[in-house]
Amino acid sequence: MDRFILEEFLLIFVRTTAFMFAAPFFSIRNVPVYIKVSFGLILAALLYPVLNLNQVAPDAGSSLYWLSVIQETLVGLILGFTATLAFSAIRMAGQFIDLHIGFAMAGLFDPVSGVHTTLIGEFLYIMAMLLFFVLDGHHTLLILLSRSYEAVPLMGAVFEPALAGEVAAIFYSAFALGFKIAAPIITVMFISDISLSLISRTVPQLNVFITGFPLKVGFGFLALIVFIPLFANLVGGVVSEMQRALLKVMGAFP
Repeated sequence: MDRFILEEFLLIFVRTTAFMFAAPFFSIRNVPVYIKVSFGLILAALLYPVLNLNQVAPDAGSSLYWLSVIQETLVGLILGFTATLAFSAIRMAGQFIDLHIGFAMAGLFDPVSGVHTTLIGEFLYIMAMLLFFVLDGHHTLLILLSRSYEAVPLMGAVFEPALAGEVAAIFYSAFALGFKIAAPIITVMFISDISLSLISRTVPQLNVFITGFPLKVGFGFLALIVFIPLFANLVGGVVSEMQRALLKVMGAFP
């Protein structure tokens, strides 16, 4: 293999592998590292023949080439983190629901993602991940990864403050989307709190603190039963939001 071809291929491999380590589902911690690296190698081999590379990579022994390797690693990590950030709106929504139902104290450690989460938050996240495959979200991610080489050419990324501002805006959008997803159930919980407070005023002998918790849990589960059939449409909206977020970040690179 020609030297320049090998060096350009390695730069593509670095970006795809970094993306695999940060993107939703592909970043699962239980998957061995060599499998992720192998998958990144396969993707790089598939992408290389179809990419139009206008720049020639510098010599592998030069410091400029290793700076390019760091540059491509950062690009892949930023794109993968952006996709994960947009998809985390589902987990945020579940944590909002747990907070109002009363399950926030029953936290657990998710060994797959390596974060502390709540019961309903983890349940909604697992359902969202399954629907992510049903809706071909993994194909969307791979297509966007291939398009990143057009929007951000090899060795052409420039990290400017506007990029950090764009990522911060995506975080704000994900937080707002998570609250919107949880808003109907939060509204039901708010109405139940008002109803229980009125009951405690009307019937002072009734201990609302003892009877209120199981009632709120029951109302919360009933609201979830109504909410679940609409969940597929919500996940489709999250996948669309993830796609828009990635395109915005790609456009933030000069």
